[in-house]
Amino acid sequence: MTSVDLAAEAAADLAHPPLRGPRRARLFAWLMAGPASLVMLAIMVYPLTNLLLLSLRDYDGASVTAYQWVGLANYEAMLADPRFWAALRRTLAYCLLSVTASLALGTLMAFVVNRRFRGVTVLRTVFILPMVAMPVASALVFEAMMNPNQGILNQMLEAAGLPPYAWLAHPGSALLSLVVLEVWMGAPFVMLIVLAGLQSMPQEPLEAARIDGATPLQALWFVTLPMLRSALATAVLFKLIDTLKQFATIWVLTEGGPLRSTETLYVYGYALAFQFFDVGYGAAILMALLVLVLFVSLLWMRVRERAWV
Repeated sequence: MTSVDLAAEAAADLAHPPLRGPRRARLFAWLMAGPASLVMLAIMVYPLTNLLLLSLRDYDGASVTAYQWVGLANYEAMLADPRFWAALRRTLAYCLLSVTASLALGTLMAFVVNRRFRGVTVLRTVFILPMVAMPVASALVFEAMMNPNQGILNQMLEAAGLPPYAWLAHPGSALLSLVVLEVWMGAPFVMLIVLAGLQSMPQEPLEAARIDGATPLQALWFVTLPMLRSALATAVLFKLIDTLKQFATIWVLTEGGPLRSTETLYVYGYALAFQFFDVGYGAAILMALLVLVLFVSLLWMRVRERAWV
């Protein structure tokens, strides 16, 4: 091989360098993750795009037999709809009460099962059971417990000499009854996240606090909880998303009643689309719910980055 050929080969290598080291690793990573990423992207993009297009059209299955482009008319009607704003307030109230109570109860459960005592494994299993149960099955169990005539809750009230109460049939208590069910199902999830944080937490700061004379309450407030901020923030984020889009238990137990006292945005959008066949307006309501979930999630992540990390 002549010097001219060697020079040409070197120039070709400089123009198209072989894949080595980090470049090869990045290409391999893209090749491995690419197919799954494309499938997930297609699964997410198509439904969201279809929902957005539906919200910009009009179709009710009766007077309008084909989709008609109406632009932002559904969103304008939504902003002027008192029922939408009432459903938004109920959604936020339901979410705030459920997440707060789930966080408090789940954290307490985590501290209990983090100790070593006989039967702790069985207790952990019992605590996790509500999380692994099907939401609809849990809703039916709670419906039987809150039955005005034969429910165990009213039987306990009667045994105590108190009159029975219509838990799910009264507008003043229906939403709180749903919150109780949501906390019962959601607290175990919080417990698992906080328990993982407790078991991965270094013990040296706690030992130093005890040596300095800190009481158990002071050690909990000034040492343990600050080190659990990341776990608590993660639990709150997941519960916020899960609670805002809760539908199955609410629909099974109340279908938004009585007197719309439990009608959240999800329930309202579903009823519009599948009961009253106002598909375009129902899609607009669900798009508003999607924006709300994204806004709350991004806001909480920003708060966590600025104040908790």
